[in-house]
Amino acid sequence: MTDELLIELSDEVRKDFQIPPYFDNATINRALRESEARLIQLNPAADFETDAVGRSLLKNYAYYHIYHKPEEFEKNYEQLVLSWQLSAASEEAS
Repeated sequence: MTDELLIELSDEVRKDFQIPPYFDNATINRALRESEARLIQLNPAADFETDAVGRSLLKNYAYYHIYHKPEEFEKNYEQLVLSWQLSAASEEAS
């Protein structure tokens, strides 16, 4: 993930989830990086800049990560992650 994309996503997470201004940007950035690493394991071809579903998953995973609940993300978003993986696999096969 580029620094520009990280800044953009950090701003989106802060706005989308109404993260208070006193919450440190470094914490949001770290959550995004760690969330990216996990999602890349699930879909190595993920492109969070152009893929709206992947981008949404990344921001939501980071939100759960910030509040120390990544296992709940995995449970709550299991079906969406599976369909995301399948669509990526079908695009590769084409």
